[in-house]
Amino acid sequence: MTIAEEIQETTTPESYLIAEFGSSNTTAVLFDVAAGSYRLLARGSAPTTAAEPWANIMTGLIQAIRQIEEATGRALLNEHEQLITPVRQFGIGVDKFAAITSAAPPLKTLLVGLFDDISVESARHVLHTTYATEIDCFSLNDPRDEGEQFSALINKELDVIFIVGGTDGGAEQRLLHLVDTLQLGMSVLSERQRMFVVYAGNKALREPINTKLKELAHIQMAENVRPDLHTEYLADAATIINTLYEDIKVAQLPGAKTVQTWSEQPLVSTVHAFTLITKYFAALHNHSVLGIDVGSNSVTMIRADAHAAHVHVRTDLGMGAPLINLLDKVSPADIARWVPNEVTDEEVRDFITYKSLYPQTIPQTEFELYLEQAVARELIRATMPPNMPAYAMILVRGSVLTNAPRPGHTVLMLLDALQPTGIFSVALDKHNVLPALGTLASIQPTAVVQALEAGILTDLGWVIVPTGKGQSGQSVVTGVVESETLGQFALDIEHGAIDTTVLASGQVANVTLNPHKHIDIGFGEGKSKKITVRGGAVGLVIDGRGRPLSIPVTEDRFELLRQWHWDVGG
Repeated sequence: MTIAEEIQETTTPESYLIAEFGSSNTTAVLFDVAAGSYRLLARGSAPTTAAEPWANIMTGLIQAIRQIEEATGRALLNEHEQLITPVRQFGIGVDKFAAITSAAPPLKTLLVGLFDDISVESARHVLHTTYATEIDCFSLNDPRDEGEQFSALINKELDVIFIVGGTDGGAEQRLLHLVDTLQLGMSVLSERQRMFVVYAGNKALREPINTKLKELAHIQMAENVRPDLHTEYLADAATIINTLYEDIKVAQLPGAKTVQTWSEQPLVSTVHAFTLITKYFAALHNHSVLGIDVGSNSVTMIRADAHAAHVHVRTDLGMGAPLINLLDKVSPADIARWVPNEVTDEEVRDFITYKSLYPQTIPQTEFELYLEQAVARELIRATMPPNMPAYAMILVRGSVLTNAPRPGHTVLMLLDALQPTGIFSVALDKHNVLPALGTLASIQPTAVVQALEAGILTDLGWVIVPTGKGQSGQSVVTGVVESETLGQFALDIEHGAIDTTVLASGQVANVTLNPHKHIDIGFGEGKSKKITVRGGAVGLVIDGRGRPLSIPVTEDRFELLRQWHWDVGG
């Protein structure tokens, strides 16, 4: 019996239309029961129309829904382009509608705290849990005087002031001094706008800060992000900041009010929905999951287990307009090292500049494809938090990854960028539905399980990454693959090589792995293991290149990179 069959239906099956407003594209997906279980029936996509000349996200949504109507022959909109709900006779309309978005600009935030490497750093971690950007920072490390800080405050367009600092029971006066400067500046700003303030510092200062600022701002109190020097607590402040993003920025999207009239659910952020589905996968399979979304205006990385999710969003990076910022974080040479052709620094800069201006362009030559994928590698590397724990599955979304010409390209980009170790599977969000599934999971979890079992994601296969010291030509792992469809055959992976075993989607194989005495596949040096894997679009990949990756700086690099592409079917 499948997982879906074990879940008992408690309500009459309903149909669901879920829209995602991205910064570049708007996607609509229709879920309904077919052949006794939930399926993704159809999907429509159109350019997002939040900006001029449309200035209404409904325009793109209507186009996407019309595509679904044409594909299914099912009317979803009436003559006034209003959603038909609930379902009428002959299957006309849909029962439920929900929407998610990353199209709104990030929350512009001023950070105020004591020390850059303690409380202010924790505040930055909070901002990285949603679509927020740091506009300025007032701290004890700030070389500006009070007058310069006052001028900066009143001349910047801000959405939120985020105040942190002081351990519980710690010093008070230095933070209050910074708040006095804020109070003076906010008294000027309050004439044209009432600021939003979040305080997540020393509990003893809640009342004094509230007294100073309550007439000038909407104040919310959160638990201290640094209750003591050795403890970081982000969850409470992160929830408040994410809610402010949805209340301030999402609500201001042109057409958002109309969207909201269609739905019983609030319009939430894409990162919120993506976090939900990543946690859902972690709980469903009882193992850790890494979610990666390389978007146009942001890059998101989420690691979840059955208990919690750790979210890291970079709104200063992305494959669209923010791409130009990548050159502030890595050199052109860092990007060029992934390209199996001669490429100059000027060519790298020109490509990034053009891509940031015209994000919807696609590579026209093999050289441009390699360059775009090299950029994606460095975007992921720049987003990855330090000391990333191991994971058993990777969920991947974002057009540069999902629309790669061959699935082996995607696997190789992930292996090069993340340089993971151990054993894990990779699933690709080819239809751009993972956030929609996250929203659906909170409404109808049965539908999510059944849609997943129907193959809504593209399984790329399993990856095994041994670690340890090895020499070129030396075996790092030997073993045996046993499958009813493929029979039995031996494995022998040399150091520096990637081996790909064709194992089609749905095929199951038992793999016995015998690492060299100084090699670890995740269970200790030299320890063998027998595992069961399922096939995918790439198959079973064993990456014996070692960690960290070593890439020659000479022209030998070109041949080596081409060989790696060949090894994964690229």
